[in-house]
Amino acid sequence: MTALEFIITLLLNLLPIVILIIPLFFIWKKTVGKLYFRIVLGILVFFVIYWVLPIIFQTGQAVDVLIVPPAEVGNVGYGIAFIFARFGTLITTFFSYPIITLPFIFFVAPFISFLISWNKVRKEEGTLDIKLKELSYEISESPIERTKRELLRNSWKREKEILKLMIVILPISLYLLQVILEISNLQNESITTGETTLGWFLEILFVYLATFILSIELLSSSQVALRGRFFGEKIKEHTFRSLYTIGVPMSIFSIILFIIQYQESVVIIIYFFAYFMMASIIFILFLDIFEPVSIFIFVKLINWWKKRKVKKVDYSNFYYMVIFGALAIVTYLLLNLILTNIGYYSFFGKPGSIEEGLIYEAGEFTKNNPSLYHTLQYDLVIIYGILVTDIASTIILTIFLVYGLKFVRSLGVGIITFIPFIIGISLVLGGSTNYWLTGKTSVTQIFGFDFYTLRTASLTVNVPDFLNVLAAPYLNTRYIFNVLIWGYIIFFFKKSFKSKNIPVGEEFIEKIIYSTISDFISFDAYIEIDASYLITKDKDISTKDIEKEREEIKEILKNLESHKLLIELKPEDEKEKRRFYFTLRYLYQNKFIKIWRPELSYLFEKAEIQGLYIIYDDGRGVYNYSFRSDFIQDPGLVSGMFSAITSFVKEMTKSTETLKKIDHGDITILIEYGKRIFGALFIKGTQSSEVRAPLKEFVQNFEERYQDILKDWTGALTHFNSDENNKLVEDTFKQD
Repeated sequence: MTALEFIITLLLNLLPIVILIIPLFFIWKKTVGKLYFRIVLGILVFFVIYWVLPIIFQTGQAVDVLIVPPAEVGNVGYGIAFIFARFGTLITTFFSYPIITLPFIFFVAPFISFLISWNKVRKEEGTLDIKLKELSYEISESPIERTKRELLRNSWKREKEILKLMIVILPISLYLLQVILEISNLQNESITTGETTLGWFLEILFVYLATFILSIELLSSSQVALRGRFFGEKIKEHTFRSLYTIGVPMSIFSIILFIIQYQESVVIIIYFFAYFMMASIIFILFLDIFEPVSIFIFVKLINWWKKRKVKKVDYSNFYYMVIFGALAIVTYLLLNLILTNIGYYSFFGKPGSIEEGLIYEAGEFTKNNPSLYHTLQYDLVIIYGILVTDIASTIILTIFLVYGLKFVRSLGVGIITFIPFIIGISLVLGGSTNYWLTGKTSVTQIFGFDFYTLRTASLTVNVPDFLNVLAAPYLNTRYIFNVLIWGYIIFFFKKSFKSKNIPVGEEFIEKIIYSTISDFISFDAYIEIDASYLITKDKDISTKDIEKEREEIKEILKNLESHKLLIELKPEDEKEKRRFYFTLRYLYQNKFIKIWRPELSYLFEKAEIQGLYIIYDDGRGVYNYSFRSDFIQDPGLVSGMFSAITSFVKEMTKSTETLKKIDHGDITILIEYGKRIFGALFIKGTQSSEVRAPLKEFVQNFEERYQDILKDWTGALTHFNSDENNKLVEDTFKQD
């Protein structure tokens, strides 16, 4: 091969990757650009592990010759078609992760988080009803809004932490799995020669490990709290620390055992480790995209637990889900029938035919020197299979699920009603796949010279019964959970969230989180006595538009300068009530108002915020802010007091735990820590997550803003005495 042929070979193999990267230069700064970057990065990692890494492991072995008829030699179009077909296989196989695999993780994890929370609350002192009343969480924006914020923030701190943890626990898991395979008399064999049960199960092992780690992460990111204490953060800290402490030495020990016991299989173990790394990287790349939905599902479960004895289940219009479920099945079966008869049979031959046999034979790893034509056909078969089974079924079911949810009053009832129809299709799609894909080094004369590349090849797996049992939870539910996750994402895609604090008696406040409705409310929902919809004036309407309207409309919009509940606006007279419904609909349809439906709610005790102090870790005062004019304390005195108290508590108790709260009569001092500073918030009343969460947020934002100054702080206060900090306090601690 000449130098020119080598360069052309390299460029042709990388051509699809280059085309994929080009759009990044035009959309990088936008939200969609950040999302596209993660997808491209995932595809690149996938490409390296699935297609490039096998070249290293197959060095020195015979290369497959992809046979081309003499008349086709030099057919550049044919060669380009082969390259893009192979890359199409890569793309569709990659997208099976965010469409099928990852949704399982992000749907199951919230339920595990809920069980952990249930166990934590159960062990605390007090009656269950009181403890549930004091259970809270933090959610103030829709899943999509949170995803956008996280993508633009572009921070990889959590992702790095999770990736390190996955790396730590992999060798232990892999070694234990290999021991199990030995006990079952299924030895691991070379990736170049045959069966590899370990490789097949590795993806499922990754799914289970990632689900557990995410369930712990959700406890922290949701800021679930009991009596104002974020117990989720403590559980995460203890769990991750324990996994690191125990996992690192055990992982090193497992690697040593691997080297000693399986010297002949070191190469295959390295490949599996790389495969697991690939799956883990794809997982963390999509963390910020899927996690907000997981958080929402988790807090929905918490909210259901808190309200289960109070809130009645509304079964109104559930039959819509039955209708749409039946339509989804009929649509999918018809589409599948048409695509199978017109598409599959036309291109690949009927099942059992000689043509189909040649195609599948060309895709086997053990097949030597298949034809380029049948190799290309095998790529198209894989693309077709993933598009028709995984992607088409997900799209169809998700569309009908989302459309049906618009008509039901309870999302839970709607989803439960729809699940049997998802199961119906998943029975057709589910079950075990007895192969996994990789690349095999090949050469062809399609471009008129020796063009070296990789062909898509499948490895057959012999799966023992006990591994089938271990894999069953994932294999039999992945086509159910992926529809539910994507249904949630699409359903809430255009919705905004808003919270409102409503006084309940003299001591408590109910915080209600609302979401915008996509269709105007029905008359039955409107006339309900306890209709708790929130009505707000649309911010985008102009004064000119209002001036054109009649006086009644102007009066209503003026009244909506402050947010109003529907029950506050609704007339008592029955005739007027009916007329006002149509007036409200007119306002909604003309985009004068927004209507919000309650999604979540919880109670917390009122607390009066008095003063905020930011203190350096050595006890020096950094910044202070008084919320009341009569609350004036000497910052130096307060800083010195905290330094003395924290030192005394650590010395006397010998505890590694940090001091988080000080009670003194009717005054409570809440403390939150950063890396170099901590914040102390003086409140009058009982602590709750509603005051602790803003304190934590302010400490993080303040330290991030002044991280360079705080790194080597000289004691000068001029950096911090600014109106920007005062505004940051007001924005962070503002009441809804």
